[in-house]
Amino acid sequence: MKAPLVCFFALAGLAHATPPVLSLTQVALQKVDPDIKPDHYDIARTDLDADGKEDVLALMNGKSGYRGSGGATVFVLKGTADGFESLGSVKVVNEPIYARKSVKNGFRELLVTVRGGGATPGLAALSFDGNKYPASPGDVGAKVEESDELLFAEPTPPFVKKEELQGITFQVFSPNTRSGNTLTVTPAGLEADNTPLEMDVAGLITRTEVADINADGSPELYVYGFDGTSQTVLAWSANKKKSLSQISLPDLDAVQSKGYRGGDEYAVVEGILARRFPIYPDDKPESKPTGKLRQIQYKLHPGEAGWLLKVDKVIEF
Repeated sequence: MKAPLVCFFALAGLAHATPPVLSLTQVALQKVDPDIKPDHYDIARTDLDADGKEDVLALMNGKSGYRGSGGATVFVLKGTADGFESLGSVKVVNEPIYARKSVKNGFRELLVTVRGGGATPGLAALSFDGNKYPASPGDVGAKVEESDELLFAEPTPPFVKKEELQGITFQVFSPNTRSGNTLTVTPAGLEADNTPLEMDVAGLITRTEVADINADGSPELYVYGFDGTSQTVLAWSANKKKSLSQISLPDLDAVQSKGYRGGDEYAVVEGILARRFPIYPDDKPESKPTGKLRQIQYKLHPGEAGWLLKVDKVIEF
């Protein structure tokens, strides 16, 4: 069963560029292929020709038809006064990808990783020919230099973890893609329903915990992620060991959010879920943290259509 879209409870960081860059990128890519969707790629922003306008590289992911066993296609888009225009695309490349300081025909060279699909692994330097970048990497043998600008980092390994408590197991999997990431939770041992839960998620999955913080004899699963600024959490209860029900976490109220700017961390501690974050001066946007932390402690309660984490205590130290 495909679960509906689920967002992390914490404030989401910007996984992609904000409009108009992202929307203009999508317009340019759809001129190349109308089937390309916004969740089919990740972007990197740089200035390739030193004209003061941002250029974009769009690296396709597994949701598109442009990634296979040998790598993915990266589209190179030049920034113009009206948006972006294509400088070609390079097939079967992998991360990491760099922009070099060296210039050929007015544009910086690109350095791409080649591996898989029977190709000789290594780094290939790509030069602009006056109209476009080459359609394939060609020979490898280039070396990373200190002045190279990293555009796409090495991909994060998939997250795979099995948790078990009170006779119930949870198999947790996420491919941990930078864009279009997903999470699958497969329970086992439940009396009524062991259907896997599948959902889209923002950010990367980093760790899991199982607990029984309300001591009802049925375990809960807590899945933690990172959205670029804060730790995030998704949670489910085993519901008297029969089926999984989602656990909801309330938004911060006006008092709890005073001085809040992200940096959340979560953990199960002695019958509670603790949320901790640094406090900033409320009247100085550019200032550093005060040095104090606020910790909000939640206890688990039954709700009308699931389970609720309700605030039990707020402390500062």
